[in-house]
Amino acid sequence: MSNSAARLLKPIGSALAAMMSLAQMAAQAQAPDASPSTPVETIELASFEPTREAAVLEAYVDGIVEAHRRSHGTPGVTVSVVQDGQLIFAKGYGYADIEAGSRVDGRETLFRIGSVSKTFVWAGVMVLHERGVIDLDADVNTYLKDFQIPEAFDAPVTLNDLMAHRAGFEETFGVFMDDGTNNTSLSDALIGDLPKRIHAPGTRTSYSNWGSALAAKIIEDVTGKSFAEFLQEEFLTPLAMTKTTLKGPSHAPAALKEAFSEGYQVKGGVISEQPPMQIGPFAPIGAMGSTAFDMAQWMSVLLGNGRHNGVQLWRADTAAAMFARVFPDRSDANDLARGFFSRKLHGVEAFGHGGGTAAFRTYMEVFPSLNAGVFISQNTTEEAGLVREITDLLIARLGGGRVQAGKLSKISAKDAKAYIGTYLSNRRSHSKFERLFGVAAARQIDFHKDGFLTITSEGGAVAFSPVPSAPDVFENRFGGRIHFARNANGQVDHYSSMYQSYDRAGTLENPMLLRLGIGAAGLSALSIFAGAWRRQGRGIEQTTIGHRLGVFQFVTGASVFGFLGLLAIALGALSKFTAVSFLAYPTGELVNLRLGASLIVIFGVVGIASLFPVWRMSGWSAWRKTHHTIFALALAWLSLVLLVWNVAFAPFTNL
Repeated sequence: MSNSAARLLKPIGSALAAMMSLAQMAAQAQAPDASPSTPVETIELASFEPTREAAVLEAYVDGIVEAHRRSHGTPGVTVSVVQDGQLIFAKGYGYADIEAGSRVDGRETLFRIGSVSKTFVWAGVMVLHERGVIDLDADVNTYLKDFQIPEAFDAPVTLNDLMAHRAGFEETFGVFMDDGTNNTSLSDALIGDLPKRIHAPGTRTSYSNWGSALAAKIIEDVTGKSFAEFLQEEFLTPLAMTKTTLKGPSHAPAALKEAFSEGYQVKGGVISEQPPMQIGPFAPIGAMGSTAFDMAQWMSVLLGNGRHNGVQLWRADTAAAMFARVFPDRSDANDLARGFFSRKLHGVEAFGHGGGTAAFRTYMEVFPSLNAGVFISQNTTEEAGLVREITDLLIARLGGGRVQAGKLSKISAKDAKAYIGTYLSNRRSHSKFERLFGVAAARQIDFHKDGFLTITSEGGAVAFSPVPSAPDVFENRFGGRIHFARNANGQVDHYSSMYQSYDRAGTLENPMLLRLGIGAAGLSALSIFAGAWRRQGRGIEQTTIGHRLGVFQFVTGASVFGFLGLLAIALGALSKFTAVSFLAYPTGELVNLRLGASLIVIFGVVGIASLFPVWRMSGWSAWRKTHHTIFALALAWLSLVLLVWNVAFAPFTNL
């Protein structure tokens, strides 16, 4: 499989998993200043008199956004900026509905915020911890009513593990496989998509939708309320976030349905509408819709130590704990605090979260030392550089002299050898057919002669230089840091970025072995047909067994070509795959690919078994025997890697 073929797997590979009535359980005793039931009409949102500095900042953002929209055709963008407890601006750009000609309004237009929804889950966990209802270090099974997490590694999964995305779960895809019309409960959805535990808790970072939904389920089980009720009572009503909903456009309250922006696909200059992604029972961790103005209220309470607009949602010590890292092993690199992405960009600490659905990309980030925050969302997933980069630009703008550019250092070729190799993301399936999609998430680390490491993925190569004051920590020119970890023998065995760890690939798991296996089997099969054509009509002597072995050889060669055809068809289908496509998963192309791979494995086993009669009973020439042996070994090689990557026989997710 070529690198371009591996890229075709990205849409899935990306493509790629919890909320007893609390109002009567010491809400007043444990948090006397909390006001979860404050009526919306009593909230007076902070007013703000524009200053010259604010106007300059708004004009700066205007230029960035409009330049991006002009270059990439992005239909609509919404942005809000807060600082010092005040709204600097909440503004829309472009179109919410191109056909209707309606413009984006920063106060009125709802965008899908995707996994930024998770910040409400994590804040909910911390509020319940503050009230003594949840122990962050207790086994999560203590709180679950409908099912239990299987034991593994002699260590329980805790909420601290879930918030750091270090529970050790494999990736699952159930979050994409429900359109919300069958009324599946969150419990049933979690049980049906229960992942295998592949790492001991705390040892690897692997962003998990399932684990986040598990936290939402815990909130439900300990409060006796649905997460939607908990969200409304604890956060949305007190903050007067009246234009924020947990329901997607198709199921939102009537007053909000028309306020949702349409989602778009932008390819080759052509803009087309995308159907909304519903997410179903996993709604707590990705289904929310909100406005830039409402999200400004959320950023303000995050920056205000739990207090904003006269209501106190959590205490200052809880706010500090929310932005504290649970694990100390990556203090000089990017990591996760309690559910929030945690990084330091040129000395400025930042906490935030990104989000994406089928047609929206979103990012929210707050900077406590600057007492500022930025929210941005766009209504297409294509060309999302604006969403990724605007916070960095605003950190520099808001930070003024406090933000300093980092000075890059160099590494020698000798020292670089410790890090060079192929790495596989832990955010992948390990036990099911979808393990194959991990090929697209592979990273290749190499040494560059100018003294830095390059990390190459399907998106291209990025250079990383060592941070002199932090062993095994490297930084790119944008300030993004990664950390390499070593095993008991002192050898590098994985590295971690913000919310993901990448394990060094073993020999059998190296994607290159899969590609070479496919290539070797294909060339060997081609030579089978070439040999058959060459022998045609020449009356070459052979035994009856030899004749039958020849037929088997020909059929097996044809099966290899059949498999390669099925692979090409599947890759073509995956190139058009979107998150919405999971509703019809597994597709016929993938089912046929698994069937073809399973036949290859069967032929591979028979091929190895055929070597004895070929050499002892076929009557073939030495050259033909050798040729068959090479073909059988190539087929066995392909069979082995197909088994390693779960292409053959392994079950599909939720099949």
